[in-house]
Amino acid sequence: MRHCHFSILYNELPFLKQKLRFLYDHFDQIIFYDLNVCTDTPHPSTDGSREYILNFPDPENKITLIEKNDLSDVKEYVGDGSVAKQKMFSVGSSYVRGDIDVFWCTDMDEFFHESFIGKVENIFLNNSDVNSIDLRHKVFWKNFSYILAEHESDVMTLYARVCRHIPGNLYSHCAIQKQFPKTFFLEEDDEVYYHFGWVGNRRVLSKIKHYTEPPTGSPLNKEMYDTYLENVWNKFSATDKNICDEKVFGYPNMHPNYLGVKKGIRKIRQDILPSYIDYEMLLKDLEEE
Repeated sequence: MRHCHFSILYNELPFLKQKLRFLYDHFDQIIFYDLNVCTDTPHPSTDGSREYILNFPDPENKITLIEKNDLSDVKEYVGDGSVAKQKMFSVGSSYVRGDIDVFWCTDMDEFFHESFIGKVENIFLNNSDVNSIDLRHKVFWKNFSYILAEHESDVMTLYARVCRHIPGNLYSHCAIQKQFPKTFFLEEDDEVYYHFGWVGNRRVLSKIKHYTEPPTGSPLNKEMYDTYLENVWNKFSATDKNICDEKVFGYPNMHPNYLGVKKGIRKIRQDILPSYIDYEMLLKDLEEE
């Protein structure tokens, strides 16, 4: 089967440096849409992401970088969340080759094992009624040893990132599982998305600023995130002596949100993280962003 991976991104150089070689080795087509849409004047990355993609060796002509800054002419789009990101998915859909069988859209801070690709093929080949596939997420906190967890579960379920490709499909932002039912949930302990969105102090502080300050953020978020920074993020270290394998630490206050999601911190238990990632370099790059 032929696979296409599509990503929207902005200033994701630390993750690109770890993920693009893996994608190039295992996917037949790779599409990037690099654009900051959280501004009155959308523009590509300023951290070198665009240049990294353009300069990456591509002897097989697998990589497409979409360079369209104006989304005002995009009238047809689907999905949830940001309308601008839905439009980016709409534009990206038109670039997927007709000979592609499987469409992927993991975020740049989401990683997975090579073995998952083969399992995706087996699921689609053996289940004609399945049109999308989902994995659970392990969401890491501060570094690669600790995750956001509940008392009974170390995983979260977010959105499907994989579906069958049919030429002409208009792909949705954050709604693949609704757009392409039936969704197959692969619930294996050794197959999850390793999600690094809350790793790196500087990155998290930048994210919170993005959520709370103009022109991108809402002041309605500020009190919640200020409380989180003071009482959680700046107060506790990921090496706090109270954090151990058997006990969830800080439940239910370790993950700020308005959705009622309650999380603590747990040391990751006997996981084999994806081997293609240089974790020391990634953490260093995230801290220096």
